[in-house]
Amino acid sequence: MQKLLSFLLHEEENLHYQSIENITIISGNIVACDPNFFEESTPFQKNIQPGSYPVSLLLDKENSVAGVLITFSNQKPVRFEMATKPGQHIKNLEKNMIFGHPVDTGLSCFADGSAVLKMEELERKKINELGDDFISFYDDVLEEKLEEHDDVWGNLILDEEHNLNALVFSSGYGDGFYASYWGIDEKGHIVSLVTDFNIL
Repeated sequence: MQKLLSFLLHEEENLHYQSIENITIISGNIVACDPNFFEESTPFQKNIQPGSYPVSLLLDKENSVAGVLITFSNQKPVRFEMATKPGQHIKNLEKNMIFGHPVDTGLSCFADGSAVLKMEELERKKINELGDDFISFYDDVLEEKLEEHDDVWGNLILDEEHNLNALVFSSGYGDGFYASYWGIDEKGHIVSLVTDFNIL
């Protein structure tokens, strides 16, 4: 078992939690992706009840982000199941292989599926506003949000009326390919979702 998941089940590794903002889920679909390449993202196959849910960073002794956790319920997980997208089947994975999302800019995020569409709209708006001065989604949108929290995480509000947002955070030691896992309680209900950044 991955050390991060073992910590969440038994709290036996030396990690600590840092609560950040809640994430708003409207559609029931959740995306984990590099926020600079959201166009290629696909929501996970499993859905959760729409609502506003607390999100926590899991930090190591050096305050590197080992993982990020969304908590859907007060119930504790008794096991974890790799989060898959439509067409992905865990039984088809070779040993030590994972399904996950690529990170090429040192950042990852959680967002509702509809929030990703809003990110696309925001990018188009910035391109139209700035013209030749547009640099990138990171430089013209994300950087300011991350600077508010020492470049560790940022809350990108995409629809103020519904508080629809994307929570962006540093991906462990940087670029890589990272899996997410559903936390399942003893009754088989989904109680959490965590992305593991492989630093343990």
